[in-house]
Amino acid sequence: MFRKIIKSKLLKLIITSILIYFAFKKVDIVSILKQLSGVSLFSLFFWLGISMSSIILLAYRWSFLLIKKPKFSDISIFAKSIWSSLFYGLFVPTSLAGDVFKWIIIDDKYKEISKTKLAASILLDRFIGMSTLVFLGFGTQFLAKYVGVEIPEIMKLIFWLLFGGCLFFYGLVFSGKTDLLLKHKWFDKIKNISELVDKNNRIQILKVIGISFICDFLWMWQIWMIGQYFGANFSFIEIFTYLPVISTILILPISFAGFGAREQLYLYFFSSSLVNPESILLTSTVSGIVGILNSLVGGLVILTPEYRKNRKK
Repeated sequence: MFRKIIKSKLLKLIITSILIYFAFKKVDIVSILKQLSGVSLFSLFFWLGISMSSIILLAYRWSFLLIKKPKFSDISIFAKSIWSSLFYGLFVPTSLAGDVFKWIIIDDKYKEISKTKLAASILLDRFIGMSTLVFLGFGTQFLAKYVGVEIPEIMKLIFWLLFGGCLFFYGLVFSGKTDLLLKHKWFDKIKNISELVDKNNRIQILKVIGISFICDFLWMWQIWMIGQYFGANFSFIEIFTYLPVISTILILPISFAGFGAREQLYLYFFSSSLVNPESILLTSTVSGIVGILNSLVGGLVILTPEYRKNRKK
């Protein structure tokens, strides 16, 4: 197992190095390094604060799926679980493997929640998070042409397909007919998800979707601010159209913490005659650095006596 992790990380580091090389080979590296070293600590901590706030909102969103009226203490526990997952996610092969670490705290604190229901909530939480990004990307494509943003036809087709799939699922949820889908043998392993999307929980689902939209807006606002700081004057339409696609692609474990792949995707989608490539790369790189710093907060979580006690168990 350890050898597999080492080999996977080595491969990802090689791919990351290659992607970074091709992303930065046509720009002035010295200039970029100077600008990176000159980033004000206030701005860096402000952006980090936004990322940390997003984690708290994500914890609030996830807790709503399992607890009718989550208290501050519940949100704190779920936030610790997410942060520990992000920290370990830096070292395990895939982000899905990082989800395993979410169990350490939640499973110990909430004995009344079955393991299968907990697993189902993780899957549903991921789907809701993805679906709101799809809705944002789908909606903004109709506004893009009015601000001069060109969207490739293939992207439009992908948005339509994803939008249709998400709409179909939510149609089943709010009509109380999820059993029609979940009774299929393909879904045998996640039967407990039917309890989470039961018609009696429709209000909970709506609240979770609302929280997810707030998380998305907060994250995109952060990227927009980083872009403004480095002179990459992205429009909000570009942000809301392209970031859902970029974030979906980055789920694939093709590079370390998304570095290299993120830069290539930012250059592909945001490049125009009005935006300097250096500004795009700085925006992408700094957003990745902020993400790493946010994940490292999980290192503080695993140092707490409570976490170490649970791990020994």
